[in-house]
Amino acid sequence: MSEPAESSYLRPAFLTAVVAALVSIGASAVLVLLARGVSDLSVTSVARASVRTWLVAMGSGIDAGPVSIGLVPVGATLVCLAVVAGVASWIVSDPLHDLAAFAASSAGAYGVIAGLAATVTNAGGVDVSSVRAAVAAFVVGGLGAAIGSIRRHGDAERWWFTSSEDVRAVVRAAVPGVAAVLVSATAVVAVLLIRGVARGGDLWALLDPGPGGGIVLGLGSLLAVPTLVLWTTSVLLGPGFALGTDTSVDLTGAQLGQVPGFPLLAGLPSPGEFPEWVFVLGLVPLLAGVLCGWRLVPGTREGVLARLALGCAAGALAGFALGVLVALSRGAIGPGRMADAGPPLLTPLLVAVPVMAVGGAIGAVLNHYRGGRASRPSDTSETGRPRVWQRHEPAGADRGVHGS
Repeated sequence: MSEPAESSYLRPAFLTAVVAALVSIGASAVLVLLARGVSDLSVTSVARASVRTWLVAMGSGIDAGPVSIGLVPVGATLVCLAVVAGVASWIVSDPLHDLAAFAASSAGAYGVIAGLAATVTNAGGVDVSSVRAAVAAFVVGGLGAAIGSIRRHGDAERWWFTSSEDVRAVVRAAVPGVAAVLVSATAVVAVLLIRGVARGGDLWALLDPGPGGGIVLGLGSLLAVPTLVLWTTSVLLGPGFALGTDTSVDLTGAQLGQVPGFPLLAGLPSPGEFPEWVFVLGLVPLLAGVLCGWRLVPGTREGVLARLALGCAAGALAGFALGVLVALSRGAIGPGRMADAGPPLLTPLLVAVPVMAVGGAIGAVLNHYRGGRASRPSDTSETGRPRVWQRHEPAGADRGVHGS
């Protein structure tokens, strides 16, 4: 007898969770050894620090006396997601019968491992929330398992949660809108980082991290770029972001107080008001919404009102996704004044959804009428221009002869 379909996903799901956790902890151990050296570290301390590094990388947060780290390191989280996806792609050699169950089982197992690891390593005044660690790992494990299966077998169509063509069209149209805003924010960050290279070099020299510490500091700076991109996204949306008390950046200007000596923060703009042309960047979310509506390919409904509604939904979905991503990039990065860093929690979401929904409606209407003109039948006469007086004449060789 063949193996029941309902049990075929359990073994690869558990293997994916266990192997991904071991690979991630192993990579964290390498970073810990590079940062601290090997002379004064015991195996227990290295293991505990490695597990904590892995948990914090997924967004579990950590409290060590007065120091609290609650910010989700987006770049490090993406690396953990890529590790799970790579492991799942390697383990799932054959197509699975129940893909959703595989992803859910991988997420559950990964979350349980993270929760137990957080509980075991809480000692010496250092505390990692077991609940938050389990939730973060559940999300990373589930998404990574799904992406790994799709990457291995190219079965993305089997992962759709609905068979509605309109819903699929809305989701597909929202993707380029999200990408457009993030790419624009990345371009702004790249320009600012290039302008601040000299200042970043001075900060690096002051820190003097040494060879091993330099590798870790450089990797940390690289992994912090996605967080800075999301903060810049909040600037494009309007609310901007704060970096502790007395430090904020939005489209009107930058007010900078004391800033941590992290080399990547050398890319922050100079204090003062920005030039007036910077307000043009505030149009990026609206134009990204227009792109959502323009790229909309609805199913069977072709009326202008239907396209308008779907375009509005696509833009709103893109704005919602951006708002959630921006909200995830905020949190505490230290004690005292650094206990609140990043964008506001809800304001970017409340701005992005209506602005991009309006843009989506505009783009959908523009695309509708563009498509209507493109599909309108053209006259095949020699001049290429329609002749009104021939509209009701019968077909024939002498249709253009009058008065005979």
